[in-house]
Amino acid sequence: MNYKIFLEKGKCSHCKNVVVIKRSYSGETLCSECFEKNIEKNIYKTISKYKMLHPHDKIIVALSGGKDSISLLYNLIKIQERTYNPEPIIALMVDEGIKGYRKNSIEKAKDFCKIYDIEHKIISFKEKIGYKLDEIISIKKKSIDYRYACNYCATFRRRLLNDSAKDLGGTVLALGHNLTDVAETFLMNILYKRFHIIANQYLFKEQNSRIENYFIRKITPLMRIPEDEIFLYANIKKFDYYPSHCPYREKDPIIRKRVLDFIQKCKQYSPEIEFNLFNGFLELSKSLYYQNEKKNYNSCQLCGYPCGNTKICTYCNYLKDFT
Repeated sequence: MNYKIFLEKGKCSHCKNVVVIKRSYSGETLCSECFEKNIEKNIYKTISKYKMLHPHDKIIVALSGGKDSISLLYNLIKIQERTYNPEPIIALMVDEGIKGYRKNSIEKAKDFCKIYDIEHKIISFKEKIGYKLDEIISIKKKSIDYRYACNYCATFRRRLLNDSAKDLGGTVLALGHNLTDVAETFLMNILYKRFHIIANQYLFKEQNSRIENYFIRKITPLMRIPEDEIFLYANIKKFDYYPSHCPYREKDPIIRKRVLDFIQKCKQYSPEIEFNLFNGFLELSKSLYYQNEKKNYNSCQLCGYPCGNTKICTYCNYLKDFT
């Protein structure tokens, strides 16, 4: 996506100051100060409405060094400052081993954490799996069952974040997924008829003690904010973030990128499209969650994690080629 700072004529809908953004989906105009307050209020209300945090949670933030995760970490820091005797936040970063990309974002993340005195942990594919992502792709490209880089990366990254967050004593893992990410993922799941995944993403589902033994609870406080507004917010706040997307996402013809392009084109004619998809996700996930018959999960024969109807989970299936 190509970003730009919005420069609009007119006055703020709230205070009559100079406008920096006009929300085409609502017609609202906002100055930089009112926009900043609005974004932060949105995050706080999302956490409250969806009961994302409890008073004594140990929050682990998945930090990438980009605009979303840095904006998320900043707001969680501010919320913690108003919380009585909170557990200190820990920022957790995964170094996948992508040449010319991750090293730069790590430095941005380190600098941000130093400013706010946040403990910053880094885990790597090389350390945990034995290979960098670049090495994994180099090896797998020669095989007939090669999948695009994002498939290997997402699977390994999710497991390492989950396990490391638990090892750090975390009770919740905060992810920087914004409204655009949620809309994109929901539409992908519709296209691939992954209704079981949509049902499992219901925000108020009952906690399963067996699942809790393996997976940390995950929250997405930015899920009601479009990506372009996170971009504007991060720039107004003057956050020093790493701006580039992963090179594999840019060059691999993955369906996720095509779905995002489709959503962006739809927004030109229906600016509220992301919100419609989000509300559709809320309704459908609830309906499917209560309608679907609750099924028992198999346990992966290699790691013990729940793995649906298969005998070996995707993580171990990918991992066995490198161990």
